[in-house]
Amino acid sequence: MKNLFRNSAWLYDVERDNDHLTADIPFYIEYAREQSGEILELGCGTGRVALALAKEGFNVTGLDLSQQMLDVFQEKLVDNPSIAGKVELIHGNMADFSLGRRFALIMAPFRVFQCLTSNDDIASSLKCIREHLTDDGIFIVNVFNPKITANESWDSWDSPDEIIDFEGIDKKTGAHVIRKHCKERIDMANQVIYPYFVHQVTYPDGRAERIVDHLQLKYYYRHQLRAVVEAAGLTITEEYSWYDKTPPGGREIIFVCRK
Repeated sequence: MKNLFRNSAWLYDVERDNDHLTADIPFYIEYAREQSGEILELGCGTGRVALALAKEGFNVTGLDLSQQMLDVFQEKLVDNPSIAGKVELIHGNMADFSLGRRFALIMAPFRVFQCLTSNDDIASSLKCIREHLTDDGIFIVNVFNPKITANESWDSWDSPDEIIDFEGIDKKTGAHVIRKHCKERIDMANQVIYPYFVHQVTYPDGRAERIVDHLQLKYYYRHQLRAVVEAAGLTITEEYSWYDKTPPGGREIIFVCRK
């Protein structure tokens, strides 16, 4: 796994301050209520989903490979002592983990499962997920649908252009931030894309800094993800294309799975 946001973790939430990426929160809260047990979030990052669940009273374990992201998450827990006891943070790899207990709900929100790009890591992660589910537990995985979000021809996916997708102010430092993304290259044989994100930061004292994090993400078509999940001994019981439970075929692929 390479998507660690080592350099830009402290800027990861700047855009989130503008209420972006909140559509899935009610979706996960609904399933947390139905399952009524402990929750494990894989790739919890800076706590976007886990904190929302903890505020609803759920006990959440967050696992992430990026210590930098977990450090930001920990700062939020310090600022929210009333829910700090509801959250446990673990520095670990979702490709290979052993936590010594099982969970009623395991989730890999907003495409985090796509950070696993090797077949061995994917199979190992699903094996760990299955072993950590309670007998009646569920696993929710979400990836983007390449037929919807990509160009008609994947041959034209890569581009040298850096596209601005956000501009705003970091509330903690007062810095002006411009975030760009670049579709650097694509490995069509292995279905892996290699984008990178750039944060152009201008501090109040006039200093300027360019911060870059390179990513890699595996993309799946519906039948491919289904085959991988079922090969791991999981059964897909629900399938959606958005968090309002829109039927399959839209911009996302969302599977709800059981043993």
